[in-house]
Amino acid sequence: MKHDDNTPEINFLPIIMAVYIVVVLSGMILVYHDYYYDILETKLSWYKTCTIIMLVLVGLYLFLMSHPIEAIQANKGKKLLEIISPVDIAVLLWGIFILLATIFSPVRSEAFSGVQGRYTGCSLLMLYIVAYFCITRFYKLREWHMMIFLGAGIFMCLFGITDFFDMDLLNFKTEISEKQRFLFCSTIGNINTYTSCVAMVMAFAGVMFASVKEKKRVIGYGICTIISFIALILGESDNAYLSLAAFFGLLPFYLFQSRRGVKRYFVLIVSFFSVIKGVEVVQQKIDTPISIHGLFQVIAGNKFLPAVIIALWLIVIISYVADFILKNPERPISPWFVRGWLALCILVVVAIIFVLYDVNIAGNADKYGGIKDYLLFNDEWGTHRGYIWRIGIEDYQKFPLLQKIFGYGPDTFGIITQQNNMPEMVDRYQEVFDSAHNEYLQYFVTIGPLGLLSYLAIHVTAVVQVFRTKRNNPLIVAALFAVLCYAFQAFVNINQPIATPVMWTLLAICAAKGAREVEPL
Repeated sequence: MKHDDNTPEINFLPIIMAVYIVVVLSGMILVYHDYYYDILETKLSWYKTCTIIMLVLVGLYLFLMSHPIEAIQANKGKKLLEIISPVDIAVLLWGIFILLATIFSPVRSEAFSGVQGRYTGCSLLMLYIVAYFCITRFYKLREWHMMIFLGAGIFMCLFGITDFFDMDLLNFKTEISEKQRFLFCSTIGNINTYTSCVAMVMAFAGVMFASVKEKKRVIGYGICTIISFIALILGESDNAYLSLAAFFGLLPFYLFQSRRGVKRYFVLIVSFFSVIKGVEVVQQKIDTPISIHGLFQVIAGNKFLPAVIIALWLIVIISYVADFILKNPERPISPWFVRGWLALCILVVVAIIFVLYDVNIAGNADKYGGIKDYLLFNDEWGTHRGYIWRIGIEDYQKFPLLQKIFGYGPDTFGIITQQNNMPEMVDRYQEVFDSAHNEYLQYFVTIGPLGLLSYLAIHVTAVVQVFRTKRNNPLIVAALFAVLCYAFQAFVNINQPIATPVMWTLLAICAAKGAREVEPL
């Protein structure tokens, strides 16, 4: 819009959104009040406060404009209602099912607030949705915005690494008992939530490393990726390996387009395995306060790992020498590379299905040695996740028809289990489980199957949209991979107002209408 004197008017909407993006992404990682004692409430308050202020400023700006609809349209040079993407539709449907689940909930007030869960009731979920539409309509992506996010993330990683060695540089754990101090990490708190945040940082840095061309950027992003690899491993949570599976399993579909992409992929994967081996050596040489177990030991203890690392480094060296001789690293490669990788992924999935059948139905668990505990699904699987999932499904089956359709209400899983399973939980595990520890099962039970399907549709349509229209923008692809890493670890983790707002902000950036208005990298 312009003044009558033809002087261009400053458009404040992108400025408001840029500030919002920066303070949310960095603040959700770094902000704290009373160390770990109120970390969840503090980060929740930060997100709500930032989002409400943003909404007020956007609303006030539009109200003060003589023609607010025109102002919105002019913001991107496109009409607001002209483009409704499939992601937008999926988000709207998800919001509708959340509202219906809340309205029909037997515990409506708790479903709205989420106070008896992890504060992820209807009120917070609606903020995610409203923020999504503001970001997608008014935000203009710039690299420096994401660099602030990455910088905050690397600080989180470094602090987490020092926590592994029990340095406690910021005195977060001074009054925490010895038995519990290693359950908390960095500026995040619970190690599962911490590794969820680190995975998003790792994915963003790794994709940028694989995409950019300028040497300084390559080195900078490479260092950030290595730091995040170390932090992810030292986070001691096996959910990290689901994120890593998503990262390394899906990245070739983006990178296997040129010789440079293939080369960078091999650099990433050999760097990860080298970090694994390096961490194992450090554990053997230095008397660390704790030892890493789980999948780390399965990978690090494999007798073939050193040979694999050497072979991969040789491949990397040969590829770089070949590029130096041929001087054409950008040369496209055959599409059969991607097709071959797809075939390999299908074979891996089929193999996993067979192994799970062999272990859980055929009863041949013993022949899989040290990994059988990861394959055999029973009540003890995944630190009692098997039990939680079982009682969650059993409780859902007891719902009346209305709750089976729309769910019991957002973030009411704990209410359900306490009503139906309290004596058993306390007697068997001396715990009260207030979350499904599986974001998808959580949504299935609390907002119903339709709510879950719409949530899955959000991620699927986001992937399709990015790869169809924005795959040439590394910043967008990097944000998408961060979202995908979060989505994979969510199979065994909790949606909470720490990592989840970060994921939703990155998801909105992926779908932003101004995403292609960024200078080439």
